This record gives sequence, structure tokens and C-alpha cells, in this order.
Amino acid sequence: MESSDATEVAKTTRKMGGIVAEDLETGTLKLSSQEQSEVIKKFQINSQDCGSPEVQIALMTRRLEILAKHFASNPKDNHSKKGMLDIISNRKSLLHYLRHEDVTRYRKTIAALGLRK
Repeated sequence: MESSDATEVAKTTRKMGGIVAEDLETGTLKLSSQEQSEVIKKFQINSQDCGSPEVQIALMTRRLEILAKHFASNPKDNHSKKGMLDIISNRKSLLHYLRHEDVTRYRKTIAALGLRK
């Protein structure tokens, strides 16, 4: 595949309105800015909030969902698996912090994300 073909495919993937676009130029999977802002709006505490633990946990969870789909078609992608494990570790740390700071916010977050059964 020529580089111009790869660029066209990446542009077409983004234009199709998909939430996840595989950027063939850099080889990364990423959240679209539209979906990222939707997640932030859903989990923010106030209108200025974009970095609370709830928002960060929700963004990490969405990113993990994208990576899970990626691994279904790319099971031998060990480099991305290491990145996924890092995200899981960071999310676990934030969940631990939130659980000890405010149990009601923790329960509300895990219920909204469907993390615990």
C-alpha cells in the first residue's frame, strides 16, 4: 500500500463520522474530539471540570473499550497490550483514590460505567 493510499484511507475513515479513527499515518487508535467532549460532559462535576477523577476514569474506560475491539482483530499486538495494561493500572489507581475520598462518587461512577457487578 502506498503512502498516498494509506493517507486516503485514514481521511476516509475520519470522514465517515466514526467515533474511532485508525490513524494510519501514526498507527494509533484514538477517541474523536467529539466523543471525548461527550464523555467529559456526561461525567463532569461542574461546567469547568475536565480533569476530575470521574472524567479521567470515564475517558480511560472508553479508551480500553476501543483497545478491546482492536485486539479482537489484532491478537498479536503486544506493544498495544503494554499500553493497555498501563491504562488499566492508572484507572485502578484513580478508582482506589476516589473510593477512599468519596464513596458515593465512586459508586455513582462505577454504576454509570458498568465496571463492577
